[in-house]
Amino acid sequence: MINNITNSREEIVVDNQHSDSVNCLSWKKEALKLAIDEKIFEKDPLILLYNLDHFRSLAREANEQLGGIQSMAIKSNPVMGLMKEAVRCGLGAEVASFGELKIAEAAGFPVEKIIYDSPIKSQEELEYALNLGVKLNVDNFQELDRIIAIVEKMSAEKLATVCVGIRVNPQVAAGKYQDLSTGVPTSKFGIGMENSERIVQMYQTYKWLNNVHLHVGSQGFEMSQTSDAIVKVFELVEHINQLTNKQIRFFNIGGGLSVNFDSEKDTPTFSQYAAHLREKLPRLFSGDYVVISEFGRSYFAKSGVVVSKVEYTKQSGGRDIGVIHAGANLFIRTIYQHPLWKLRVTAFSHEGQYLDGSNGSSIYDLAGPCCFAADLLVKERKLPHLNPNDFIMVHDSGAYMYSSYSHYNLRLAPPIYAIDSEVQNLRLIKKGETIEDKIRFFS
Repeated sequence: MINNITNSREEIVVDNQHSDSVNCLSWKKEALKLAIDEKIFEKDPLILLYNLDHFRSLAREANEQLGGIQSMAIKSNPVMGLMKEAVRCGLGAEVASFGELKIAEAAGFPVEKIIYDSPIKSQEELEYALNLGVKLNVDNFQELDRIIAIVEKMSAEKLATVCVGIRVNPQVAAGKYQDLSTGVPTSKFGIGMENSERIVQMYQTYKWLNNVHLHVGSQGFEMSQTSDAIVKVFELVEHINQLTNKQIRFFNIGGGLSVNFDSEKDTPTFSQYAAHLREKLPRLFSGDYVVISEFGRSYFAKSGVVVSKVEYTKQSGGRDIGVIHAGANLFIRTIYQHPLWKLRVTAFSHEGQYLDGSNGSSIYDLAGPCCFAADLLVKERKLPHLNPNDFIMVHDSGAYMYSSYSHYNLRLAPPIYAIDSEVQNLRLIKKGETIEDKIRFFS
């Protein structure tokens, strides 16, 4: 039995990139030891481990603090076992493609808790979604024209289930990561605030427009930056509701609660964010609106770790190199955007003992498995001396890594295991990809 899985902590240094010691949750060490004892690495040198208790606590906190409909961004983690866990936790699903819509259905998310945000939806996809009754967000006026034509042919009974809103681009400044900032003036997403008069006209004309959506980005924003954008769009919503007898009932504030990648600490928290919003925009929680959110990274990043066996060690040009099975296949942003997406790593011995550097340390590159020179997960970082069959654990890697897995070099996607306080061993929640699976993909 894993005891006190979410609270038991001890002080250790994660790596020598960080001079101050940080709290490392003991569940990670215990889960690694279980994987070693169960001989998982004899078959799979690369795995993902999830702490379901941690995820459940975050989902519960979001639901309690924000109310309304709290949904997980499927793009952050479209793993069936984890999505079903999200359903059990009462979360909805934000889907950014028709494929994500279909897998959300298969996972069992209630239709009324599915939010369809794709920036490109075909005629057939729109018809399917509208007839299904999901909450659909409009990306542009041309898409709205298609929706109008579909809705005009609906029966009164079907029309009663329609929940459509416009994605309003607040046209604000970018956050820390330009590539992840979706609410800038020239963003490809949504309809800009510069079109506010036409937006108001659409709501006045079509009474089934009862939703509004915005999203400024998924990482790299201070809470105040996100809430400033929310306030800006909310003022437009209040204006529309004054003209339409409170037609807009659903207000989707998007996601984007930034994750702390510098330490084990969960910060900012959903409680802090909710308190910030209540102070800055109390009208949002007046009862006139159902608040919708679509967090992804903030649910899953710190709930999961990647663990790779060290396959080889070598030296080149005076640099120590550890060759591992995790690189561009899993950590695409880290590989291509050093040092913006630098991740913490911890080294363990082949027996699962934490390596604190007492056996010596060196400046290491950790080389990924893909056949191009830039595939380096870690560059010039001081790490304990590594040997073949030791382990590298990559922290805060439970979100977006698996969903963006690369087929390059036909590297096989790893299995996923879960741990929680209710079981005594690791639970396989997704089998690893096989050679046959990969060949079928390319056949």
